[in-house]
Amino acid sequence: MKKPLMKFGIRNKLIFTVLLIALLPLAFLGWQAVSDQKKIIREEVYRSHTELSNMLAYGIYQNLEFTRCLLSAIAELEVIKLLNAEVAEDFFKSLIKQFPLFKLIYLVNSQKKVIATTDPGVQLSPNWSFSNVAKRSYAGSLSDVLTTPEGNPYINHEVLIKSNERGLIGVLVAEVDLNYIRDLLRDALKHSKFEGMVVTNEGFVIARSASDSTLLGYTETQNKDTTEVRDIAGVNYLRSRVSMKKFNFYQAPDWDIVLQIPESVAFQAAEELKSRIIRLFGITALIAIVLAVLLANSFISPLVNLIDGAGRISKGDFDYSVQPSSTDEIGELTKTFDEMRVNLKNTRQDLDYRILQLSTLFEVGKAISSVLDFNQLQNMILEIVVKVMRAEKGSLMLLDDTEKLLTIGVAFGLSDEVMKDTRVNIGEDVAGWVLETGQPLFVDDVENDYTFMAIKKSNVSRGTMMSVPLKAKDKLLGVLNLSRSIPKSFSQKDFELFKNLANQAAIAIENARLYRYAVTDEMTRVYNHRYFQQRLDEEIQRSDRYDSQVSLIMLDVDHFKRFNDTYGHPEGDRVLKTVSKLIEKSVREVDIVARYGGEEFTVICPEKDGEGAMTPANRIRTAIETYDFRINGERVPITVSLGVSYYPAQARSKPELIVFADTALYYSKESGRNRASLFNPSMKTEDVQKQKQKKKAETQQA
Repeated sequence: MKKPLMKFGIRNKLIFTVLLIALLPLAFLGWQAVSDQKKIIREEVYRSHTELSNMLAYGIYQNLEFTRCLLSAIAELEVIKLLNAEVAEDFFKSLIKQFPLFKLIYLVNSQKKVIATTDPGVQLSPNWSFSNVAKRSYAGSLSDVLTTPEGNPYINHEVLIKSNERGLIGVLVAEVDLNYIRDLLRDALKHSKFEGMVVTNEGFVIARSASDSTLLGYTETQNKDTTEVRDIAGVNYLRSRVSMKKFNFYQAPDWDIVLQIPESVAFQAAEELKSRIIRLFGITALIAIVLAVLLANSFISPLVNLIDGAGRISKGDFDYSVQPSSTDEIGELTKTFDEMRVNLKNTRQDLDYRILQLSTLFEVGKAISSVLDFNQLQNMILEIVVKVMRAEKGSLMLLDDTEKLLTIGVAFGLSDEVMKDTRVNIGEDVAGWVLETGQPLFVDDVENDYTFMAIKKSNVSRGTMMSVPLKAKDKLLGVLNLSRSIPKSFSQKDFELFKNLANQAAIAIENARLYRYAVTDEMTRVYNHRYFQQRLDEEIQRSDRYDSQVSLIMLDVDHFKRFNDTYGHPEGDRVLKTVSKLIEKSVREVDIVARYGGEEFTVICPEKDGEGAMTPANRIRTAIETYDFRINGERVPITVSLGVSYYPAQARSKPELIVFADTALYYSKESGRNRASLFNPSMKTEDVQKQKQKKKAETQQA
């Protein structure tokens, strides 16, 4: 069965009906009023354009006719007919001063030679002829509109000079500046929002009322008036064009007068009316909606309440309580429906939590099962557990089998001092008690739990906490702790999930521990020689792939044989353990610390060149030199010598990298020990290796 595309109930029907009755007549009348006003405005604009165009055309003609008549009168002067160049030039110059319309005046004789001019540089064009001048004079037409290099428009007025006795004597030519047309436009339109232009029949703009007036979309007019709406750069303009040819003028120019105004400006009054109608429309709609809603609510409010609640619950919002708004049958149905909501909510919460547990355990197991690096694994376990349980503080404590102490491997929300100084014996404090008993501990309010107070005894902070032993194959590995500052903010379900997470974490830690034993030195717990060789190969390959550097630090405990002979091998082993821990604390997590053999150690430093590796090298040397190592209560100084080399800028292969670092180490020993040296070619690797072999042979013989 098809579902309806749109729900159209009683409320919507009432609202729609009221809106239709109230708004439809208003919308029609408003549209009609705005349309009529725009029509009236458009007609008035075109009428005003026509009046202004006629006035401008007459003003342009008057100026052109004045200049023509003035030149004709000058051509009749006897001094002009005598072609007296000197007198004519003086006369022309004074004429230009009195009449700025003239840009240039010159006199051409019958041999087409300029004999008098206001500009000595004037020249006749090659195609200039008396016949063209005579043709224009008798036809009553003007020359083409020309422009100066500066872009100012002008035309040529030409008058034939004739004598009854001599016939054609010459031609009087004047360049008439047309910038006066621009002034006419601006004066005529200074109190108007119209834009005006005078344009030749070919589309050349002689004058504009404003510099930003545009004439896009202009076409030839065919000597008739037109009115149109023109889109110019995305803006609609009301445009009128009036041809000056329609006026019965002598020498009427073949020009158009174009007047235009943006529709948005012309129709401003109509738009204001439209805005008022829209506001009235909105107010009417609001009043109609309010009345319709009040009317609908009086009929269907109880039913709407139930439908709304059912809709929200169907989308999974089981916290929304559906309360009856009436005491009739619908009210009883609403009560029953709300009881069903509560039952569904409890069932869904239980199901969601079980799904979350399974999903979380799967994702956590998948994430940590593939990690074998011990430090990386610890950080990942605590990060995931804290995130899943939304804890404020957390710590992962590991058991030191040798010293039988719990220490913090990684922590969240604890200070560095707490992490560094925390040492818990088995059976002491909360973590020691959990490890000793092997029992998980959940305290929902630490300040009011007597069992917890008996275990903790002091430094009890407000909140709730959980602590679970990490156990794999009946072997205790450590303790996982979480806490929040708000009492009872962990639930029993949270505790069950936490225990399951701890079980998976313990298995992953045990696997990583076994792997670490396989690749670490049994005594010092740093990586062994075989793993060092493997990782050095990998880092050199990575350096080649990413065009980066890798450095190698080699170090040797100074006078270690003498130390063993003096204090015994057990103390020597203790020195090696201490040195290995100090090295690990002095380098980055990404650096690889390994025991090379005997009292020799190495550190692989990815992404570091030789100068960069000298910093951790000197840090190692200083840490060991200043360490307070004691035997029978007396301080015994321990120092190391170090050598540094790097690949590929220095060493070109793995053997070279090791030999160069070993050479730099030997150089440090020969230079007084307790120092770090960066390899350079002057150390003469071959000589150093020969000396080492010689000393080794002497030692073996002794």
